[in-house]
Amino acid sequence: MSHLLKMPHKEGAGRRDPGNVQAWLIGGGIASLAAAVHLIKDAKVPGKNIHLLDEHKHAGGAMQSSGDAEKGYVLRTACLPYFHDICVQDLLSYVPSPTNPDRSIMDVVQDLEHEEQKKPAASTRLLACGGTGPEKVDDRQFHLGLKHRWDLIKLMIEGEKAVSNKAIKDLFDDAFFTTKFWTLLSTTFAMRPEHGAVEFQRHMHKYLEKIREINNVSALDRTQYSLHESVILPIITYLKKEGVDFRFNAKITDLVMYPEGDPTTISEIKLVHDDNNPSLVTLDPMDIAIVTLGSVSSGSVVGFNNAPPKLDPSLEDTIMEDWSLWNKVSTMSTRKFGDPVAFRSHTNESKVETFTTTLTNSTFLDVYQKLTHNQPGSAALVSLVDSNWNLSLSVPHQPLFANQPSNVHVIWGYGMEFEKPGNFVQKRMQDCSGEEILTEVLGHLHIPPEEVLPTAVTIPCFLPMATASLLKRTHFDRPEVIPHNTTNMAFVGQFVEIPHDTTFSMEYSVRGAQMAVYHLMGLSKRPPPVKTNVLMEVFGLLA
Repeated sequence: MSHLLKMPHKEGAGRRDPGNVQAWLIGGGIASLAAAVHLIKDAKVPGKNIHLLDEHKHAGGAMQSSGDAEKGYVLRTACLPYFHDICVQDLLSYVPSPTNPDRSIMDVVQDLEHEEQKKPAASTRLLACGGTGPEKVDDRQFHLGLKHRWDLIKLMIEGEKAVSNKAIKDLFDDAFFTTKFWTLLSTTFAMRPEHGAVEFQRHMHKYLEKIREINNVSALDRTQYSLHESVILPIITYLKKEGVDFRFNAKITDLVMYPEGDPTTISEIKLVHDDNNPSLVTLDPMDIAIVTLGSVSSGSVVGFNNAPPKLDPSLEDTIMEDWSLWNKVSTMSTRKFGDPVAFRSHTNESKVETFTTTLTNSTFLDVYQKLTHNQPGSAALVSLVDSNWNLSLSVPHQPLFANQPSNVHVIWGYGMEFEKPGNFVQKRMQDCSGEEILTEVLGHLHIPPEEVLPTAVTIPCFLPMATASLLKRTHFDRPEVIPHNTTNMAFVGQFVEIPHDTTFSMEYSVRGAQMAVYHLMGLSKRPPPVKTNVLMEVFGLLA
């Protein structure tokens, strides 16, 4: 057994002494990485007092990317449109740029943003199959009928309790899900009619005023390369330089709490290393634990250019094992620690399949630009409105990877419908190889497959839990960042409750990490409030 050296508790219940705190961060995703940065920068905790435990071989969670030009690159969900909102901006302003230690990552992002604003704005967001080929769909007007406008306004003025545990489809008729308004919202945020009405309501409050410009990348903050290379790896480099203790291949099996009543304190962390040897970490009352709950990458499977992702017949068991810590903790009190069943038990409603295509000739991009008038990197997404698989494409600025040759281009896409065969490939998307998925995309764009397939590699990735955080739920299904009547613990990630903010985003994980650090360390600092639309803006935007 390995025990943490006991330290005297010198501080009161409020502010903790940063020099005597041992901080245990469970999980290696962006939430834990952000918590470590803010512990060092804001709370002044020495890096050597911060311990990050993760059951995987590397940090990064669901934002990992990999590959090369020959075998093909792989991106997961990191190319969905995102915003460096206020909390992410705060985080990135603390982390040195890997190319210039005197400047922060956020400084580099702002430089790139300035350059992006010089480029022409994206022209096309939606493509449909026209009589003579793909045609741009006019998305400047939503053309919502009076009933649908009223239904949206009613949703936005209602309290969350009124739509608790309801799906979006419970509040709107079938015709609503054929509108351009729904197509824009759903493809931008990977939403389905079966997802939670509360999450849809929050997205409306936060993003409605931006919906017409949300595809224009010049209005967003972008990194030079993928989020993994431009954000995750520099953060890890910074934390290692600060002396943070990274422990990989370490699976947390239990959090021992005392007393059984309130207030509750984590006293021990039980874990198993890759050698199957159990260990025990003992926490003093002054020590803290910040725990990432759930996993959107659980059960994910990568396929090949010539083979589909091989789905694990024991997928449910795999997810149960990945979520075992939250499953165990929730048995103490679902009201205090949430209910993971609401999120891990509906993979038919949370699955997404992404694909990354590595191109070594320019045919695809030449046709894409001619059809859309979008330069690479100018549009967040282009969605194919007639696609049976509900396909969307992202053609980011190039290069997307630091080791990407100048003659190689990388595009990314995803689909959300799995029961229908493709329009051009008579199979379900999840049954298709990478080459077959690219064949389907080429069919929608009227590009002869023989002009692209021989010089392209497409890697599909099936993610059964990708949008699990968007599923319908009640309020107590998600635990608070600081659970009621607890002394030294916080929960972070996509499955905690942060009032008014929208999950399925990097901002959500970072905001939760900041809330955890500021509260547990007794700091007066708080994250800025979430900006939401006021009612008059809603009437104007939906008119």
